[in-house]
Amino acid sequence: MSIPVVHSYYRDNIPPELVAAQARVFKHFDIPLNQFLDNAQTHAGWMAQVLAGPPEHDVVVIADIDAFPLSRDAFDRMVSSAKDGALVGLSQVANHKDPNRVYAGPMFMALPSTMYADFGEPGLERTDDQDVAQVLTDIAQERDVPVSLIPPRFAIQPKWPLADQGVFGVGTFYGEMEFFHLFQSRKRSSVELFCAVADGTITGRHDYQKYLDTMTPRKKVFGLF
Repeated sequence: MSIPVVHSYYRDNIPPELVAAQARVFKHFDIPLNQFLDNAQTHAGWMAQVLAGPPEHDVVVIADIDAFPLSRDAFDRMVSSAKDGALVGLSQVANHKDPNRVYAGPMFMALPSTMYADFGEPGLERTDDQDVAQVLTDIAQERDVPVSLIPPRFAIQPKWPLADQGVFGVGTFYGEMEFFHLFQSRKRSSVELFCAVADGTITGRHDYQKYLDTMTPRKKVFGLF
């Protein structure tokens, strides 16, 4: 199977060590990655530009700068589903807009390269009733186009409900240990967590105690109680 390039957008307020850690994971899995530094473009505007651009492959894959696959097999399955015509993404919900409308989140998303044009190249910007790129799921569901959602499994620091699918937060693992998304990527502790999970993914040994300690350091115990 030919491998599509993964497109990942960021601005210069993202710590360089996080950008480098993402690149290491993709290199480890031999997945081509284009990291786009663009301070002028909005995330939604950049995404629309990528989706509307000349197709380089029959599948387009977009990922947040603070996300990566946890295995090559997981990535290949996502691409295969998109090749078969589905909109595939990590489950997301805009709790501040509608906590029950789960959609394919653009933090890691794959779709056929023709889908965006087929949908009329809708604007992907945030609106009063939907979040960035949520419109793709809405249109797909209206047209009975298959939508494949990968739900959260657990988070190192749970923070928000995801409708009836679980809980997500800082350091969320999705599916059957298939994808990882950080959230809050500019916080120092979050960046340390991202780098630690990247290292664990590359070595094949996840140190969950280290991940927990990164977010909530264990208290020192003095004396006996």
